[in-house]
Amino acid sequence: MHRIYSLVRDGSLAILAPGCFVAADWADSRDAWGRFALQSRALALGHPEAHLTGWAATVVRGYPTLGRPPHLPTALRPAAPGRGSRTLKHGRLLVANVPDEHLYLKGPLGVMSPAWSVADIARCTRLPDALVVAEEAVRRGVDLKTPLAPMSGWRGVSRARWVATVADPCVETSLETLGRFAFFEFRFPLPVANAWIGRDGPERRVDGLLPWHWWAYEGDGAGKYDDRPESQVVRDQNEREFMLRRLGLDFARFQWEDVYPRRDPFVAKVRAMFRDYPVRDRPVRYWKHVPGRGAVLATEKDWPSPYPAPLILPAGWQIDARDGDGRSNA
Repeated sequence: MHRIYSLVRDGSLAILAPGCFVAADWADSRDAWGRFALQSRALALGHPEAHLTGWAATVVRGYPTLGRPPHLPTALRPAAPGRGSRTLKHGRLLVANVPDEHLYLKGPLGVMSPAWSVADIARCTRLPDALVVAEEAVRRGVDLKTPLAPMSGWRGVSRARWVATVADPCVETSLETLGRFAFFEFRFPLPVANAWIGRDGPERRVDGLLPWHWWAYEGDGAGKYDDRPESQVVRDQNEREFMLRRLGLDFARFQWEDVYPRRDPFVAKVRAMFRDYPVRDRPVRYWKHVPGRGAVLATEKDWPSPYPAPLILPAGWQIDARDGDGRSNA
């Protein structure tokens, strides 16, 4: 142990938590979220009775993250006589009565269920950032509504309830989520996520389709390239746009800087498209994407409303309090 602390003193080792050390140069090479993941693992290893929650649970699972990490990771411990919440140098330990079904293990780490962790994030984080995590979770088959009853008295639960209601498993990337959020924020008619279109059958998929207005949009993120030559990506884009226009649809593109941290550039494009393309008598024919099945022809019961979304964003949705616990009653 003397040798270990001598390495700490000379800067070779960094202390993550009591009894948890890591090579200092390796820790310094991580980005902010990478260092936060190390802190989260150390908190869980140092307190085996606790379960990581919120961003701490999310980052160790490898879910997408946006914005800055919290200053400290957070874990929940079951309520017990004499046990209260504590803020330590290396993390925050909160006390709560949690159903056993939400207590998971990830290897040696205690981690709250994905549904619980997403709800915790939604209560304390800007909704666009929270919805990115939520749509990754539902894509993996998580039921986001299961923790809402046990959390009913917690501050911000209305935000968690909203996220659980709107999260769509057909949304496949963080960029798509951020583009889709603009339609909720500005109360536009809602798009169909990852709809298939084609003349005689499902030929191409688009990130978002406004079937009643006959236009679509596509997010151009790094994931579009998938290590393919840029020329191939450009060819695919040109073929998709040619087919759309052949079917009588118009097309809009957006990039990260159009939707994050603010969505004003994308919203300006969307407003222009709605202005130029009013509602038609019938929607364009499309095929909905069903995870695990593929393209299924959309029928009237699948058609979205051609009118503005009725779902109003909960109060305080822009507040980012990811360093607070949000556990007190609303």
